[in-house]
Amino acid sequence: MDREYYTTKGFELYAIMTPSDKYTQGIEIMYPSNPIKSDDVPAVYILTNREGKLMKIGETQNLTSRFYKGYKCVTNTTNDRIREHIRTVEDLWVYVLPMPIIKEKILGYKCETSFVKGLEYNLLKEYKDKNGVVPPLNIFIK
Repeated sequence: MDREYYTTKGFELYAIMTPSDKYTQGIEIMYPSNPIKSDDVPAVYILTNREGKLMKIGETQNLTSRFYKGYKCVTNTTNDRIREHIRTVEDLWVYVLPMPIIKEKILGYKCETSFVKGLEYNLLKEYKDKNGVVPPLNIFIK
């Protein structure tokens, strides 16, 4: 299962993450092609290397927050692991599949949700079932 498998399912190139001395955390995120009309959407994403090998499957409720702020600026175990890989091993290509926001009134309250967590889980499970392990930059299936 590589980049081609996911692009045939609708994932599109969103950004490339590269090492950079310009920022404190040491990476730059370039947006050579942005297929998303609004970045403030939930999405499932994959990270691949130059050759197309799948390195990570993830989800976010907001693309802008996850990539522009999260991976680029916020320090935590996951972000630090991804940044270290970019600084010391290779650039990573980001492919995204935007997800709709489902809006419903429940008990008179306006509620919104998306299916990103469920899709991420199923994609990780499919990958693990086929390969025996999760992608290298994932730790486990949530």
